[in-house]
Amino acid sequence: MGFKKLKILQLFDLSEAALYGEDYSSFLNESDWITEKHVFETLTEIGHDVKLFGLYDDATSLTHELQTNRPDLVFNMCEAFKNDRDLEPSVISLIELFGIPYTGCGPMALYICKDKSLSKKLASFHDVNVPKFKVSQKKRPIKSLKDFVYPAIVKPLDSEGSEGIHQLSYVENESDALERIELIHTKHKSDVIIEEYIKGREIYMGVLGNEQLNVFHPWEVTFQKLPETMPKFATFKSKWDDDFRKKWGIKHLAAKGIDTALETRISDACKLIYKLFDMKGYGRIDLRLTDDDKFYFIEANPNPGIAKDEDFIGAAKFSGLSYSDILSKIVALSGA
Repeated sequence: MGFKKLKILQLFDLSEAALYGEDYSSFLNESDWITEKHVFETLTEIGHDVKLFGLYDDATSLTHELQTNRPDLVFNMCEAFKNDRDLEPSVISLIELFGIPYTGCGPMALYICKDKSLSKKLASFHDVNVPKFKVSQKKRPIKSLKDFVYPAIVKPLDSEGSEGIHQLSYVENESDALERIELIHTKHKSDVIIEEYIKGREIYMGVLGNEQLNVFHPWEVTFQKLPETMPKFATFKSKWDDDFRKKWGIKHLAAKGIDTALETRISDACKLIYKLFDMKGYGRIDLRLTDDDKFYFIEANPNPGIAKDEDFIGAAKFSGLSYSDILSKIVALSGA
């Protein structure tokens, strides 16, 4: 089959209504817009007709665009509506009502993956190892964790990008756990998940596909300068603070020392999780891998970051795909 040029609406969320506009090209040189820039420029270079479209709190602007300038495809990069990530699935539901193809995961997968408790329950029911965990609801906070297993990690139930996760999220006793829970309830206005800390390696598994799945080589977050006595896990600073990453030698790279049999077991578990959660297009499964080769499911990330330096892209490139290959496959998997 020859190349099919598509009219693509590249949809993303805005942080404030003041950013609404017809032309966002001037924003693409700003660091906060690097992912949108990479996707826009690459899709355009491939030969598609791409229009940038920002969404904040006005759904009628999107419905008007879909009605009057109906695209062949919505390339979905929208993660919130009015800065509320809980409304992310609703945006995709709206697009579905128009019958327009879109990239990535649908509303069901977005709902499941957003709830770290629900996703762990589903994975555990299907015999995938998960850390022991409990949930503290903002409206009914937990009062006692005397019998919980320590050390533990305390974090917002539905956060993304390690938001709300810091070194102090690692707790070794009930008192510290309850104090951290109260802080997150107050500061983040969120329910909280308390989960057993699994000592081991931080492993990310990129998955591309719908029915036929391509699971990429394991990708790892390494902490090369962190003292052995300090817990090693991905925090907000480890992901987004370049000075912090440089100080502690935090690097994201292809995992080494995982034999073929273990990688196959991990890949099979990730395929199971991906299909169980109704994920489509592309996603990332986060795991912890212990020294005795036991792995634990931590969370699933639908539509993970796809800037050229992101983990999903790095793993895909390590597996032999170019950046344009990856975006072309994501577009093709939409069915447009």
